Amino acid sequence: MKILFIASKDPDYLQDLTYSGLAERLGKENVVDYPRHWQFHKVKKHFWSAANRYPRNLGYNVDSPAAFNDKEIESFLNKNEFDWVALGAAKPDALRTFLEIEHKIKAPWFFIDGGDRTEIGGDFLREGGAQDFHQFQSLCRRCPPALIFKRELAIGESIPQCLPLPFSVNTRQLSILPCALTKRFQVVFWAVESSPIRRKVLQSLRGKYDCSLNGTASGQKFKKYKFTGADYFKSLNQSQVALSFRGEGFDTLRYWEIPACGSLLLSERPLIQIQNNFMDRGQAVFCKNDASDLFLLIDYYLGRPDEACAIAQEGQKHLLAHHTHLHRADYILNALECV
Repeated sequence: MKILFIASKDPDYLQDLTYSGLAERLGKENVVDYPRHWQFHKVKKHFWSAANRYPRNLGYNVDSPAAFNDKEIESFLNKNEFDWVALGAAKPDALRTFLEIEHKIKAPWFFIDGGDRTEIGGDFLREGGAQDFHQFQSLCRRCPPALIFKRELAIGESIPQCLPLPFSVNTRQLSILPCALTKRFQVVFWAVESSPIRRKVLQSLRGKYDCSLNGTASGQKFKKYKFTGADYFKSLNQSQVALSFRGEGFDTLRYWEIPACGSLLLSERPLIQIQNNFMDRGQAVFCKNDASDLFLLIDYYLGRPDEACAIAQEGQKHLLAHHTHLHRADYILNALECV
């Protein structure tokens, strides 16, 4: 299978995770990113610059060969060598690229909608405005996508040709650390206040546990996180209880990072479709969505470190069995084969 992968130049976690998984499964020569996305192919000299730091590097794939140039890609299009075309993100620049070469595309296409909005392609409206959203809708009317893979697909919602595709863990970029009984931190929640529930939880944690010492506080800025890269993974691993609450969309990288790093995931209950999701009290712990029982649960598991560690271990096993970037790639490829 050969895929033309039309990518946004802006960070898009689902796009990047999807590219990385597909490229690893099919080989980079068979997943052709257009326009060339440098973060998929190289690491700048100063790796820990903001442009390279996790999670900006989720799409990086070290395997050769290097990316194709525009002339080579145009030749592939003219010779109809692509089996599929992917619109990799609900971002205006990716849509513009797709529309520019639409007249050359002869293969069926699929859409990776990693946006925060619940409606299909809603982030075109959020990020580009009404004109971009209308252009996307017009594209879907005259040339419907064969499949849509959507991150924020609500529980109970059924949309023709639309399948759920939440985030995952890129095991090449994130450290899988062993679960440990002895921890450095009690309760951590490192997050920007992009939703009412996050603001509520961060305010209620003020002055409690060891939050003031571990960086759990209101007013966080993504670019100024205290822990980044390997330090972030180690710090999550050293947390007895790590919290995840929705941002602008429900799905967050943190939901997957916490069990990957070997800590107890305490989250609100998912409102989106997640196949093979964690089992409550078996592989993670879910509180009420208004967080009214949050402190009861925190206190329970802080007082029972053995039980917390056992759930964290099961969560990590479950994640590695079902929720890596390669599992998501296999899921997409199996769906494409069935079209």
